[in-house]
Amino acid sequence: MEILKIDLSRLRNEEHHNFHNEVNELIVRFTVDALKIQRYYPAFEAALADESAALDLVQKSMFTGPIADADHERDTITLGMEDMVDAALRHFNEDVREAARKLKIVFDGFDGITTKPYDQQTAATDKLTELLETKYAAEVALVGLTAWVPELKAKNQAVVALVGERYTDESGKPPLKMKAARKQLEAAYRNVAKLIDALAFVDGPEAYEAFISELNQRIEKYNNRLSQRDGRNKKDDDPEKE
Repeated sequence: MEILKIDLSRLRNEEHHNFHNEVNELIVRFTVDALKIQRYYPAFEAALADESAALDLVQKSMFTGPIADADHERDTITLGMEDMVDAALRHFNEDVREAARKLKIVFDGFDGITTKPYDQQTAATDKLTELLETKYAAEVALVGLTAWVPELKAKNQAVVALVGERYTDESGKPPLKMKAARKQLEAAYRNVAKLIDALAFVDGPEAYEAFISELNQRIEKYNNRLSQRDGRNKKDDDPEKE
């Protein structure tokens, strides 16, 4: 039995930290001494603490002040458009109702867009506005959303601009620290995992079977999450399937 592989670089910041927290909880429960990882565990523990501090800085930096305000304005426009589509589903004009039905499918394809992390919301909003300006331009006009689309694009770009300024400002250091902290933690985790695999091979699997089994369950959980996200992203490329 060996520790399963996971592409840590594809995990979002919070997922990345949560995964390593779960690994640490397992290590603490099975104990460093029993696992014989005294050589590498201190570096892993220190890297986990560094990432925790970096993540806290990122969250405080990116979701305060002007950026948070601009993100809220973007959310308000998006939700307002969804409300108008829902209202148009009950319009007296059959053509408007049909247009609203098609747009409802589009917006449903971006369900939860306002709750996504800011960078993912930005990318999703770009896709949404592109669809509304091109493939569904006629439906947008019938429902009365023509003026809303450029407004949503403007709010989206406002967030992009503010985030860009934050990155280049002194307070832009936290994201850079987060990137470095992630790499450091990933390297420390790999050392621990390689050592455990080696010890299980040399000393026999019995002493490590339970730990590896539980760790693999957690790895499978995060790998499944990545697979599901890949599936949703492919669906988002073409929300309407008829």
